[in-house]
Amino acid sequence: MRLLNGGERNSKGDLMRHNGRAPILASRMRPEHLSLRDGEPRLVVCPDCDTWHRLTRSMIKPHRDVSAVQRTDARRYLGEKPSEGRRCPGSAQRIDIDISVEEWGERLLAVETTAAGRRTTRSFRKPRPQAAPAPVQMPAATRRLREQLAEHLQSGCPRCRAGRCAYAIALRQRIRHTAQIAARMPGVARTPLPGAG
Repeated sequence: MRLLNGGERNSKGDLMRHNGRAPILASRMRPEHLSLRDGEPRLVVCPDCDTWHRLTRSMIKPHRDVSAVQRTDARRYLGEKPSEGRRCPGSAQRIDIDISVEEWGERLLAVETTAAGRRTTRSFRKPRPQAAPAPVQMPAATRRLREQLAEHLQSGCPRCRAGRCAYAIALRQRIRHTAQIAARMPGVARTPLPGAG
């Protein structure tokens, strides 16, 4: 039921007046700022506060402006209401849905494909990390440290199971450091192969 004073009554008889601005045509809006999917509520991005809101009787549902509240880059979604703030000027903005769902879907798909076209298709491969040497290839200088580490890991340390054991981390760093030093020295003996010697 339309009224002469620019408002509309819903099925319960409540009056909802528009904000007095001219209606925005859905065909003139960016397709990514609309959601016209079948079976879902119609949503639109408010032109004033850039947040998603439901369309009720072709008007943006009344909501509060978040400019008084500290803004973050995270987008607000339905159901979230700020604890303070004034009524947003975009509340009750009329939106005329003058395009079909199919037209909107095609426009949205066109926007998404052009965005995908701007992305690079070239894949950048990361270099593979160098594999750790086998124990027989490690210098004999690290044998005692490796045995201490193996003994500690087999002791059932709860911090090792959680991956936060400072002792195990320190032993690994000492093994790595000792192996790097031994690699620089040309005459350092390697761990002998089992059964050899």
